[in-house]
Amino acid sequence: MSTGHNATPISQILSKIPFWANLSSEEKALVSQRALTKSFNKDQIITSDRSACLGIILILKGGVRISLISDEGREITLYRAHAGEFCVSTASCVIHQLTFEANVSAEEDTTVLVIPSSVTARLMEKNIYVRSFVFEQETERYSQTIWAIQQMLFKKFDQRLAAYFIEAYQSTGKPEIKKTQEEIARDVNSAREVVARMLKDFAAKGFVEIQRGKIVLKNIEGLKKLL
Repeated sequence: MSTGHNATPISQILSKIPFWANLSSEEKALVSQRALTKSFNKDQIITSDRSACLGIILILKGGVRISLISDEGREITLYRAHAGEFCVSTASCVIHQLTFEANVSAEEDTTVLVIPSSVTARLMEKNIYVRSFVFEQETERYSQTIWAIQQMLFKKFDQRLAAYFIEAYQSTGKPEIKKTQEEIARDVNSAREVVARMLKDFAAKGFVEIQRGKIVLKNIEGLKKLL
């Protein structure tokens, strides 16, 4: 059992889990014995359809991206989860309502708390509070997935890219998007060439400035008007 998250004991982390108070003493002992922390480097695969089923994870530091990859290698971002949030897509083998295998990767250097799949399965079978929590998480992520699909199907690309920049600005408070054009293309579910063309258009209109390895937002209000 690892306690590598800034030396914070796992017992302190577990006590913050929403369903912790509703576990029996036996269930608390089981989770305490089997839970562990794992660290992943940026872009490292956490789980995929070719890897072992991990279990429920709580993101302690960093963030993860959940995506689908086609047979041709095209990747579509479904949603993200950040520090303090749970991801249940990593436990698809024991959550029978999840009927597809998603790719979960670290968006940056990331540390997670893992409740192993065997423990997750036992808790879901015996404890209605755990089952309810997992289903709530699934519902929320399903809504995010539908939103991503709606963006692809119904929004013009300039609106999608503008919305992406505005969301990034609002989440960080900084006008710099420190990502390559290829990373941005992956995030907005498009091709790098399409992103490059739209960025040139945005730059010509004074919305952004293109720099090496990053995009600087110059006119937030102008981007908002596109929406």
